[in-house]
Amino acid sequence: MQACAAYCIGSACMTATCSCCGSLGKAVSSISARAVYTVIFGLGMGIAVVMRDYAKPMMMEIPWIGVVPGMQPSDEWFGQSAVYRVSLGNFMFFGGLSAMLVDCKTRSDPRDRHIHHGSWTLKLAAWALCVIIPFLLPDGFIDAYAWLARLGSGVFLVVQMVILLDFAFLWNETWVAREHVGWIVGLLGSTLALYAGSVTLVAFMYEWYAPEGVDCGRNVWLITTSLVPCALFSALSAHPIAKEGSLLPSAVVTSYCVYLCYSALASEPTEYRCNPRGAYAGDGKAMEVASTVLTLASVAYSAVRAGSSDFFGGGNNLGDEDEDYAALSGAEMGGGTDADAGDVDSEDDVGGAASYPSGPVSYSYSFFHFVFALASMFLAMLMTGWGR
Repeated sequence: MQACAAYCIGSACMTATCSCCGSLGKAVSSISARAVYTVIFGLGMGIAVVMRDYAKPMMMEIPWIGVVPGMQPSDEWFGQSAVYRVSLGNFMFFGGLSAMLVDCKTRSDPRDRHIHHGSWTLKLAAWALCVIIPFLLPDGFIDAYAWLARLGSGVFLVVQMVILLDFAFLWNETWVAREHVGWIVGLLGSTLALYAGSVTLVAFMYEWYAPEGVDCGRNVWLITTSLVPCALFSALSAHPIAKEGSLLPSAVVTSYCVYLCYSALASEPTEYRCNPRGAYAGDGKAMEVASTVLTLASVAYSAVRAGSSDFFGGGNNLGDEDEDYAALSGAEMGGGTDADAGDVDSEDDVGGAASYPSGPVSYSYSFFHFVFALASMFLAMLMTGWGR
């Protein structure tokens, strides 16, 4: 009965998703593309969270899933497999968009209007299809994707640091530009707080994960190799050789590196003698929540910044072209044309080619979607404890 109910619920959800695609396509044609992509990413993450905890009854009804010679898959195994499959679907969707938009540099490129900013009904249907397809694949294929996701997650951590650096430099420039002593004091206080928090956490890590009387050389090496580079680039930032150097970005990077070190140590097996805090189940959950929030913040920030700066490689800073397209779509809808303005295949409609924004794009569409694809991999690793 439970398996039947789960199967019916899953089928109903997919049917409702497909039936809503047409209506949603009409609604999103007047919304910023970056906002819609962020919502799609968040929706995929939400599905993965639900599937991780409740997917087993439905997946047990699929004959090619759970065929593990010599063992009976556990609830945790089914949950991890479901997360990987949803993650693969998101990766296929955003990775496909990234590949299709490579070298799209001008607004006159048909891919700008019909792929990145338009065709929302088709894209929503394609996303739903991408989420379904991985559940038709055998376990061996999903295992291979899990290993690929580990590599992609490492790349995302680097991208995440670049995003944090961009945020730190913007924060620093904005407060300095206000030329008021209050903002300068706030900047100094924030820098000191970040460094103080990092040093405090490092001290606790030495105490927690390198206890006296136990040979924990690996943990000591990990903590030290995280601390030394942070001290070096902080010193370089304050040195005259760095003409535009600032301690705030260095403090942000230091905090991020220390956080990564702590999350790595906290994820060590609970039976490991150098991880006495591993017995507390709350540690792992807290780190998962913190990592997920940081990832979502990074992705949302990258989406917001993309249209107003050269962060993604556009460098033209021509304004928010998503807003321009939304205005154009609204005009077309108001002019009596096809309500699904995002799916317009002809440029003879009201406000056609002549009124469509022209010139170079303000950010790299391909890299924008590439970040979402990598984030899909990283969140899968977070939700499954890196495949443990």
